[in-house]
Amino acid sequence: MLNGRNRPRYRLVILIALSAVLAFLFSGCLWGLVTDADTNDPIAGATVSYTDSNGHTDSTTTDAHGLYSFDQADGPYPASGPVAFEISAPGYDPKTNTRLVGYNENPNASFANPSSFWEVQNFTLQPTAAEPAQIVFSSHRDGNYEIYVMDADGSGQTRLTNNLGNDDFATWSPDRSQIAFHSNRDAGNYEIYVMDADGSGQTRLTTNPAADGQPAWSPDGSKIAFLSNRDGDYEIFVMNADGTGQTQITNNAAQESFPAWSPDGSKIAFTTDRDGNLEVYVMNANGSGQTNLTGSAGEDSLPSWSPDGSEIAFTTGRDGNSEIYVMDDNGNGQTNLTNDPAHDRHSSWSPDGPQIAFQSDRDGNNEIYVMDDNGSDQTRLTNNGAADYAADW
Repeated sequence: MLNGRNRPRYRLVILIALSAVLAFLFSGCLWGLVTDADTNDPIAGATVSYTDSNGHTDSTTTDAHGLYSFDQADGPYPASGPVAFEISAPGYDPKTNTRLVGYNENPNASFANPSSFWEVQNFTLQPTAAEPAQIVFSSHRDGNYEIYVMDADGSGQTRLTNNLGNDDFATWSPDRSQIAFHSNRDAGNYEIYVMDADGSGQTRLTTNPAADGQPAWSPDGSKIAFLSNRDGDYEIFVMNADGTGQTQITNNAAQESFPAWSPDGSKIAFTTDRDGNLEVYVMNANGSGQTNLTGSAGEDSLPSWSPDGSEIAFTTGRDGNSEIYVMDDNGNGQTNLTNDPAHDRHSSWSPDGPQIAFQSDRDGNNEIYVMDDNGSDQTRLTNNGAADYAADW
């Protein structure tokens, strides 16, 4: 039997239990899913905030599955009626959206799922569009060769280097935070340098009395391929991105040049004259499996991989003048893209693939042009009396 001393304690237990039942009977939950508008993939870590018709506000973040919820167990949930939502996530355009919220009975309500009324509001976020990638190139407009950068439409041409030597053959790092290039500013021989994307932090990577040049980043940014004549003839070398671990990967009496790393990092295309004329070869990233891709009587050089690795653009003189050709990654399907009586050279694909930058003297001196990857819509980007060339996109 209950004695008088125990009755208040049991009354408290009954009140707590009754409160839990009432909370279960009259609680609500608003939940939903936040997904990528392009892929429908869930977005983890998105922030969902609301302001309801009573002026109440709250916010939460989505879990690893892109789910969010506002329920009485964790705090207030939006009142029925118009609710202003704000949804944001890194890499996505924020969204503001007002929706009419009306709660319905939860058919699965239980003490394990204690919301008797619920509302589902799903949202999609659009990935933030990337700024068009800039083009880095060399220009002689200042009386010597310097590195410039410009927007993809030719605007915003900005000088990055400024010294009495020649700075040339610039190439973007994969994350576009740095630019590698070669320069003869020190003792007159060419060495490999790297700088930040704004031209600051110019740092020498190679220190050799021979010529080192034509840097090419590996797709993961950890290594740089380059050419050097430190062994008497030009060969392809590879080093770590900080200049350490310089290793020779070609070794023959011919002249090798213009290394270009495949997008998956497994192969390097390059130019060689080992067959008596310039040809485009490909090899494994360690130097093994060297194979002739072009096999023509003309001079083929300056390979450039498409972003998906399925094609290689290159420069050839097989038609009597220099043209930009494209071929499959195995050398098949060699096709002229430029078809112009002038000299077109040095192609570079846009990072997203549909366009190719190149240099041409069709207007009297070398300028940077761009075209679609099928050769159409050839458009001039630079326009001055000096030579602009060696673009990298």
